[in-house]
Amino acid sequence: MIHNPFVVIPTYWQGTKERKTTADDLVFDHPTYLDGDDTLTAALESLTRTNPAFPFTVLVLSAPVHPSLESEVIERVNELIRPFQNKLHIGHFHTAVLNTIQQALKLKGYPESLLTLQGYAAIRNCQLAIPLILGADCIAAIDDDEIVPFNYSERIRTYIGTSEIDLIAGRYRYKDGGTLVHDRSQGVENAGLFLKKQRYQNMVYESIDASEGELVDTSIVLGGNMVFSRKMAMSVPFDPLITRGEDIDYMINARMAGFTCKLDKHLWIDHFPPPCEEKNKLQEDVVRFLYEREKLRLSFQMDGFHGIRAEDLGPYPGFFLQDNLETEALSALRERPEHIKNASWFLTPEEVISRGLVAGSNAHTYFSFARQWPHVMNALCSDEELQNSIRHQVFS
Repeated sequence: MIHNPFVVIPTYWQGTKERKTTADDLVFDHPTYLDGDDTLTAALESLTRTNPAFPFTVLVLSAPVHPSLESEVIERVNELIRPFQNKLHIGHFHTAVLNTIQQALKLKGYPESLLTLQGYAAIRNCQLAIPLILGADCIAAIDDDEIVPFNYSERIRTYIGTSEIDLIAGRYRYKDGGTLVHDRSQGVENAGLFLKKQRYQNMVYESIDASEGELVDTSIVLGGNMVFSRKMAMSVPFDPLITRGEDIDYMINARMAGFTCKLDKHLWIDHFPPPCEEKNKLQEDVVRFLYEREKLRLSFQMDGFHGIRAEDLGPYPGFFLQDNLETEALSALRERPEHIKNASWFLTPEEVISRGLVAGSNAHTYFSFARQWPHVMNALCSDEELQNSIRHQVFS
């Protein structure tokens, strides 16, 4: 039975609308402007309307795109959280609290870099680690551009940790009421693999919809609607070398570690993502698929891990982890429109492939990190002084 669930909300922030992006800014899909409209407030309001018979703790994780924005982001997010402190048990994890944990890691003989807020996967690891330190027995992840339904607080407890199920995934409903993603390949003759990405995602969703029962197998999980058991979160980290798609990659990591993931067909969240410029998503997809393909290959060679094949991962992401990846990637990258080819961040197709292959050559480091993670979590979670310090900073 779940007694102490945490709902964790990462929130990403950039400077004012007048601030110019710098070369060392972190890249997030749609970080909130300090002087713009926020989505976090609506997400928190929806949590206040969930079933009060099933209480939970809310933890907001704020991440700035640049260290120079840290104090302004902390202040802004504190302002947004303040009106909810008498409605929710809510705390705020930010860079100042991270410093305390990094010092604890250093004192225990671990690298401070094991926990950071530098990128999606690193932030997701904090999403696991901080609730674990604070005693969570279940961690539910949502994003700050989502609205949860009344039964959310009950639903996240329904299956997690039961029948050996340690990772539960849910689905998104979008603004138009639909549950599938826009297929960019519709009407395009001879569409390549990468243009058909959304088509393959929808094939997975349609298979889920056609399946019987509440709990079904899935090859897709969504970072904004996932539930982790304490046992698994203590054992399996996100891969810090993954720059996008860290959610599906985590499912792969969990399966390599022997944990079971299911999708709950009744765990829905309404997703309202702000407009997002495409930018370098394709480049990052190519790099992460090349990296991930190598990680799958290594999974059969590493002691203590279960081997995972591309064929085990359905049309998506399975079709993107096969031998034809380089050929399909080069074709997609060469068809980029001129305004993207003229962008400062643009890499040539050959440079993208090279970067992905270099990343793949480092895939073995994940397995070392994964072996270290349980020891790090046990060391942090058994430190009562650290626990009290973090609790004071987060909830003060």
